[in-house]
Amino acid sequence: MNTDTLEAVRLGDTTQWIRIRGADPSNPVLLLIQQGPGLPMINEVRRFERALGLEEDFTVVYWDQRGCGRSLRAPNTQAEISLDLMVGDTVSLLEILNDRFGKRAYVAGFSLGATIALHAAAQRPDLVETLVAVGPDVDGVAAGNSAYDFALDTARQRGNKRAIRQLKSIGPPPHLDAKRFGTRVRWASNFGGVTHDQSYGAVVRSLLASVVRSSDYSVGDVLRTVRGITATQAALLPEMAELDPADTVSHLDVPLVMVQGRLDRVAPGEAAQRYFDTVEAPKKELVWFEKSAHTPQLEEPEKFREVLMQIRTARIALSGEQS
Repeated sequence: MNTDTLEAVRLGDTTQWIRIRGADPSNPVLLLIQQGPGLPMINEVRRFERALGLEEDFTVVYWDQRGCGRSLRAPNTQAEISLDLMVGDTVSLLEILNDRFGKRAYVAGFSLGATIALHAAAQRPDLVETLVAVGPDVDGVAAGNSAYDFALDTARQRGNKRAIRQLKSIGPPPHLDAKRFGTRVRWASNFGGVTHDQSYGAVVRSLLASVVRSSDYSVGDVLRTVRGITATQAALLPEMAELDPADTVSHLDVPLVMVQGRLDRVAPGEAAQRYFDTVEAPKKELVWFEKSAHTPQLEEPEKFREVLMQIRTARIALSGEQS
């Protein structure tokens, strides 16, 4: 029996939206937590389905978080936003999924979403089967320096005077406002440090097209989504600049799989390796994607799907042995 529902859920003090899709409700539940800050997830349904085909083997939950996409509908417009609140929202959603499906969820978080997932899993390990952290933000200072230094060094190597001028004008990190952060991201993206084969403009156009074409968003949703990206960035950038899960999430009671793009310049591999080496977990694995930057789930989708399927197979086999 196929499942495909678009639902409002009450998380914390806000109403947020999820889309649940799957071929068989008895399949494991997989919650996807989007990268950010401020990016929606429900708009990715068609792209993820084409690239990964997860709905055949998981009941997949796409979620527009606080401050993102469809979840910006009134009366949420002025809702407070912080990383703590977003972690609390994640725990609340995991509780809802656990109550509905009667089992713990697999969680795949991307970038900032992975960091939020790490904190939620640390708080409520009883709700998480396995955590997959893709390009997690585990060192805010290192992330800022890596992206800025990469962009400026590459601009100098290529003699790109415009990039040099703009990057020097914002100065070194921290970049705590959306304008300076956007300049850093734009040039790191254009030089291949975010998605190795896509420019910043291509990424933005793809995002806008996916939201506009999605039947899950009205014209008002599209406008709120675009405005919400900037507003959410402004609210979260000071916290992101100081992220240090090595200090706040040094121990997990759930299996952890970290997925890291070798070409990632915004969540550098060195920081990921340091975190992996120090975090305590009952089982942990670091999987390198040699041809990917910050979005391995989309740059090497077949390999990413294989990682998820191996986790699913291993956990089902373990459950069978224990029973």
